[in-house]
Amino acid sequence: MKNQLRRTYKQLRAQLSPQQVQQYSQQIANRLFSLPLWQNSHTVMLYQSFQNEVSTAVIYEKGWQEQKNMLLPICMPQNGLMEMSLLPSFQQLVPNHYGIGELPPAAWQLIPPEQIDLAVIPGIAFDTFGNRLGFGAGYYDRYLLRLQTNVKRVALAYQCQIYNGKLPTDAHDLPMDYILTETQIYRFC
Repeated sequence: MKNQLRRTYKQLRAQLSPQQVQQYSQQIANRLFSLPLWQNSHTVMLYQSFQNEVSTAVIYEKGWQEQKNMLLPICMPQNGLMEMSLLPSFQQLVPNHYGIGELPPAAWQLIPPEQIDLAVIPGIAFDTFGNRLGFGAGYYDRYLLRLQTNVKRVALAYQCQIYNGKLPTDAHDLPMDYILTETQIYRFC
């Protein structure tokens, strides 16, 4: 069931035009910037968007302007783990084995999970209960368990990624505290 949902929601996201992606991404970013949890954050876990995901470029730029520590995931397929590195700019990014912009190992500045005070998370589909359907590799599920319990988990998604019903979940899946779309803010905390 999860794989079928992944295919369906990836197709829905792929149908968005570049103009829609740009417009909706800006609206979603503005929703994030309006939240006290963004305004009060210092170290932000974020991701490099790809395949029509909500663009994170404007969020990184705003974070750098506000002198926040903006982090980028580093996926390690050899052990299935993920770490976070400080990302000072986009200049050093190179495509990883998934085609996602990542820092080369020589540029890593690893930040321990206990220093993160806001987690901004991608996904393929979400429901109105805060559940997230990811890519299936489990990187985020394992990493989120390492964060402090008070760190808010904020998902960025287009409204077309909101599943009408309850997504299938596993025991290790952590629900989101917020899901931000171009039309609304879903809050679960």
